[in-house]
Amino acid sequence: MTTLANRPVVLVMRVGLQIRYDHVETMFRLGLEIHLLTEDKNARDDPRYASVRLLPGGLNVAAVVEEIRLELASSGAAFAMTFNETDIESVGAANAAHGVAWSRPLADEIARDKTLQRAHLARNGLPSPAFIEVGDRQVDQEEVARLGLPCIVKPSRGASSTHVELVDDPARIPVVLDGIAELARSGSRNYYDSVPEHWALIEEYLPGKEITCDGVVVDGRFHLGGVNTKVLPNPPWFEEDLYVLPHGDPAVEETIAATMSDLARSLDLRVSLLNAEFRQDRDGAYRVVEFSTRPSGGHVYRNVRDVHAVDLVELFLLAAFGEGAAATEQALQRHPGRLATCIKFIYRTGEVVENWAGEAKYSPNFREYYATARRGDSVRSAPHGFDIC
Repeated sequence: MTTLANRPVVLVMRVGLQIRYDHVETMFRLGLEIHLLTEDKNARDDPRYASVRLLPGGLNVAAVVEEIRLELASSGAAFAMTFNETDIESVGAANAAHGVAWSRPLADEIARDKTLQRAHLARNGLPSPAFIEVGDRQVDQEEVARLGLPCIVKPSRGASSTHVELVDDPARIPVVLDGIAELARSGSRNYYDSVPEHWALIEEYLPGKEITCDGVVVDGRFHLGGVNTKVLPNPPWFEEDLYVLPHGDPAVEETIAATMSDLARSLDLRVSLLNAEFRQDRDGAYRVVEFSTRPSGGHVYRNVRDVHAVDLVELFLLAAFGEGAAATEQALQRHPGRLATCIKFIYRTGEVVENWAGEAKYSPNFREYYATARRGDSVRSAPHGFDIC
């Protein structure tokens, strides 16, 4: 039996540790010696980590790369990893500098910037929405007209649907862009460490169903984890509310998995977690809305594991440590769907007074409640950004 016990690894999670609890717990279950780099001061007191080094806020990508490089050298770890969107670029660059053969820093860089994603998808013939790159609040209204209304305005380097808006009045576009420009200048939440030439996108609105797909690439081959059906109940905002597994249509899963395989090949991925969001166009065809070389945020990972009996984090770690055959064997045992699960999110604006499951925890169908905001925290919901409580 393959074991990863006592193998050192560097985990970079400047933010988001609490909402990736399941991911990190798997690493502990496998017995890894975890060296954590984070901005979360509460992690200092967690004795499970082999070491915890606090990073200051506001570091740019180059500075984070150097911090990771130093930790790799001092810990003796073979590689670094992250489950956090805003750290994938730094981790990829540091792994490449460390000589990690499967690292693909260019893929991580593309995944981190939606303007680069759009260009990559178009260049490789993968289905995606039409779009306009934006570097100024004043946009060509003829170009917008060609996209059609409503259209979507979004940051190029955001996350968690922050500052993403469905716009049906062209006069609203400069207002939304002002907010994105301020987000880029602020460096808030490590989204932007500088303001690039193109810092926003205006893109075609796809009116159909939205899904998210998670899987893992092992020795260059994509293996499907799960396809979640999503509900976005609050237009013009994109607060992701409900995730449901299994998808229920094997034909859709097969189509999505084939596109994910093409995407993995186009990025030359060898070992990687891989997530993508898809949305149906007016003809019912699914197009790639965005993708990333990390798993879905939140607890989609746990639901994939429960429903399909495939542990994407474990498979990634096995492959990353050179145990690709063992990872492939497990991936091929994926169950088509042994139970049904859903995730319901709560968004609020204000100060958190209390945060717990209440009477729901006594239901036989209840599995877990994740209080991602603490008492006293200030949280936001649309249109002021998105914090999951």
